[in-house]
Amino acid sequence: MRVLVTGIDGFVGSHAAEYLLGIEGIELHGTHFPRQKTGNIDHLRGRVALHEADIVDADAIRGIFRDVRPDKVVHLAGQAFVPTALRDPLGTFSVNIMGGVAILDAARRQAEDTGAGPDLLLVSSGEVYGKPRMEPFTEESPVRPENPYAASKASVDLIGQEYRRTFGVRVSVVRPFNHAGPRQSPVFVCSDFGRQFALIAAGKSEPVIRAGNIDARRDFTDVRDVVRAYWAILTHHSGHTVFNLCSGHVVAISEIIGIFQKVTGIRVTVQNEASRTRGGDAPLIAGSYARLHEATGWVPEIPLDQTLADVFEYWTAGIGRPG
Repeated sequence: MRVLVTGIDGFVGSHAAEYLLGIEGIELHGTHFPRQKTGNIDHLRGRVALHEADIVDADAIRGIFRDVRPDKVVHLAGQAFVPTALRDPLGTFSVNIMGGVAILDAARRQAEDTGAGPDLLLVSSGEVYGKPRMEPFTEESPVRPENPYAASKASVDLIGQEYRRTFGVRVSVVRPFNHAGPRQSPVFVCSDFGRQFALIAAGKSEPVIRAGNIDARRDFTDVRDVVRAYWAILTHHSGHTVFNLCSGHVVAISEIIGIFQKVTGIRVTVQNEASRTRGGDAPLIAGSYARLHEATGWVPEIPLDQTLADVFEYWTAGIGRPG
C-alpha cells in the first residue's frame, strides 16, 4: 500500500511517518518544501521516499500523484499558526486553500486517469467553529471562523466536502483541536513552556515562565494519538465525511504550567507579557470526539502529563544539562 503524507517533515508529519512505518506493507512517500531542512525526519532517511514540492504548485503535485499513485493520502502541509495568519493573510489563504485544492484535484485526476483514486484525509481545524459556547462543539455545529487562519481552514474544509459530493473524491475532513508533543515549534504554547522549563533546568534561565493569556482554555491531544486517529479515519469507511479530533478534556493554560511544574519538579513564577497574547484567539475551544469514536473505536490514550513530560525531555535533550 502506497501512502503519501504532505508536509512529512513537519511536527505532525514526522510523527505520522514514524507511526506509518510501524505498519507492515506500507510504502511511505512524503512531500517537503524545496530546500527546507528536514531535521524532524533525518532519523528516517532511507525509509521514506521524499518528493520536493511547493504545495501550491498544482502541476508539481499532479506529477507526484502520477509517479506515486498513492492508495491513501494524509494532507498535512500548510500554515498552522494564528498570529502568522494575522500578519500574512494572503500567504495563509494561498497555502491552506489553494494547496488543499491542488491535493484534492490531483486525487480527482488520479481517479479519472486510473479508475482508482486515493482515500484522502484533509486536515481542517477545530478553530472553524469560532465563538465558544457552554457545550462542546460537534460536527453539526455551525462553522463560523473568527480569524484568517480559521477562515482558511473553513474554506478548504467546505471545498473538500464539495469535491466529495461533486467529483466523488474519497475525502474525509478532520477538525483537530489543539495538539502537542515532541518536535512542535516553540511558537505553540506547550512547546514554548517546555523549552522555557528546559532552559531553567539547564541553569540557563531564571525560574520565571513568560506567558500570555493563561486563562484561555483549550483541549489538547497528544500528537501520537492524533496520527493514530488520522489513520483510523482513513481505514474505516463509516459514511461520515467530517470528524472532530480532540481529547474531550479542557484545561486552562495556567494548568499547563502547573503540570510542567509537577513533572519537572521546578517551581516557577509566571510573568504575563502582552506580546505573547494572540489577537483573534477565542477564550475557550472545546469539542466532542463522539463521532470519531463511534466510527473507528478511537480514544485518546496518552495523558497530558505524559505529553508534557515528553515535551520537556525533548527540549532538555536539545539544550543540554549544566556542565
